[in-house]
Amino acid sequence: MNPPRHPVGVVDLGALNLELAASTSGSDASEGDPHRLAGRLFYPCVRQWTWACTWIPHANYARGYVGESQEGRYLFKMVPKGQQATLKNMAAKAVLTSIAWVLGASKVLPVYYRAPLSSPEALPLIIFSHGIAGTRNAYSSICTELASQGYVVMALEHGDGSASAARLPKLAPTPPPQRPAPAPESGAGAQADSEPSSSGSSAASAPGGGATAAADGDGSRQGAGGKGAGGFEFCFYGGFGDKAEQLRKTRYRVTEGVLELPAAVAASLKGKIDLSRAAVIGHSYGGATAAAAAAQLPCFRAAVSLDPWWDCFDDQWPVLNRWANPAPLLVIGSDDWNTPNAEGKLKCGGVNQERVLAAAAGGGGGAVLVVPSGSTHGSFDDVLLFFGRALTPMARLFNIRSSLEPRLALSINTWCISHFLGKHMPPRACTAAAAPEAAALLPAVRESDMDAYKEKLGDKAAILRVCAGVRA
Repeated sequence: MNPPRHPVGVVDLGALNLELAASTSGSDASEGDPHRLAGRLFYPCVRQWTWACTWIPHANYARGYVGESQEGRYLFKMVPKGQQATLKNMAAKAVLTSIAWVLGASKVLPVYYRAPLSSPEALPLIIFSHGIAGTRNAYSSICTELASQGYVVMALEHGDGSASAARLPKLAPTPPPQRPAPAPESGAGAQADSEPSSSGSSAASAPGGGATAAADGDGSRQGAGGKGAGGFEFCFYGGFGDKAEQLRKTRYRVTEGVLELPAAVAASLKGKIDLSRAAVIGHSYGGATAAAAAAQLPCFRAAVSLDPWWDCFDDQWPVLNRWANPAPLLVIGSDDWNTPNAEGKLKCGGVNQERVLAAAAGGGGGAVLVVPSGSTHGSFDDVLLFFGRALTPMARLFNIRSSLEPRLALSINTWCISHFLGKHMPPRACTAAAAPEAAALLPAVRESDMDAYKEKLGDKAAILRVCAGVRA
């Protein structure tokens, strides 16, 4: 079947699910198993017949959005725990889950599932980090728009309990240590011992010297390191936790994002992604994650934070002080999170936002802050865009409102992101004719960058600021 079309780019799009098992070493490996990686790739492809790729590919995603566990209960977070098991609430939960499943499973994404990559040359990579209770599918509109313009986009599905539902590869239990076998007495025995074990799939090296394997669909393939048990399992939203738990999850997310860089090339896209041109983007909690990763990791050349929640950091984080990596930062905030409340505070964490902007400028890359007029925290994911009309009664019930039309919000967001990345991390097609030294240059944010945003957005921008990069 042919998928629907809505991206503004000029290429056809493919999608590929990944569930990956990777060996890690060091302290990062002990913090929440960041070696279980999952996500979805969006990329320019060769058009071919395909089966439908839907917004919700499995019923467990619908269960996760509504609230699968007492600890998570994401959509039911306003219902006291003691009332969760009442017949009325159980019936409401079942109805909402059914609605979410029907709507999500009937929404076909504009992609050709598992189609081959169309570009003969390596393409730049974008790692996308979802917000609290997000999934690999929750930002498909932005991801497909960017992929249609020549990027490979890896939409993460975090395994730290912050996703409403995460489909992760099962890991084999660690076998007990065994005593060394006695030396073989014959040539046949020596040959048998020298034969490598068969894993049934190809693997690519991962950070820490382990193995990374790619699995699509059922997640049944495992890495040569023997970490995968075959198949997958769903992990549901586990609550946000106290400040210490929030910091642990933030560290986990940064580690996970870096591991996704080599993981993204473990499948059929190996050799077709240019890891020297990698950017990181995220929304809400993921927006803070994106900035934190770019602040300290030179593998990221630019960062985009969509309505980030800055209060997940403590005072020691480099993202709040001085960036070690001179990556430019674009912050697209929402009007409601950047409007002071009765106490004069911003929902985004206004004090930390100012520190992040100053730290990014001091690190050399600089920062741009754009706040579209009338936008809300929900102006960045797919829910209002794909299901706004169908969910109008529910949106009123949960006070989900936006005066910015969802299609206009998507247009503003994708233009800002594309313009920013095109300037600071342009696709190869835009730099092929340039001199090598010019193509390798990392331009910092300058005061003159304000002009393009003013010309394009006009009165659609409630706030527009530029913090020029300061380089030695």
